Amino acid sequence: MTLFSERIKRFFSNDKARRIAVVCGLSLMLLLLLGSFLKRTDGGISQDAAFSEDCAKLERELEERLGALILQIDGVGKVNVMVTIDRTERFVYEKNSKSESKENEYSEETEVVLAGSSKEPLKTVKIMPVVRSAAIVCEGAKDPVVRGQVANIAAKALNIGISKVYVAY
Repeated sequence: MTLFSERIKRFFSNDKARRIAVVCGLSLMLLLLLGSFLKRTDGGISQDAAFSEDCAKLERELEERLGALILQIDGVGKVNVMVTIDRTERFVYEKNSKSESKENEYSEETEVVLAGSSKEPLKTVKIMPVVRSAAIVCEGAKDPVVRGQVANIAAKALNIGISKVYVAY
């Protein structure tokens, strides 16, 4: 161990070697910093972009359906709807777990269950998207009764609290 530490001391006592070590260290830190800013892509599309695209598509679909529903309320004219969601649908997969415990040790192994000839993961639960809020602008919302009906139907249709729905005229 002392031989190794002596070689390191001798290496860093040289001014040129110290400069090389500093440049290498700074280069490594720069590469790590740049790597954290670059996004990984799958097939040319980043995962964030694909997620945003799925969310936007789902939001548009909900906006169209909710707008058509609100138009059926008596006293409502032109309608604009904006819906925001937290996430798209996701799946929970079946897993096999093996656990083993000995005197002072505990170990556990988990693996995803594959099904069918295509060996795809076995889906057990589908978790539906979560709606964050809705904003609705419609003709006829000056009337408090119509505004209340619009807010209530939006809250029920989207399965969110009425405090997460804003109706304007």
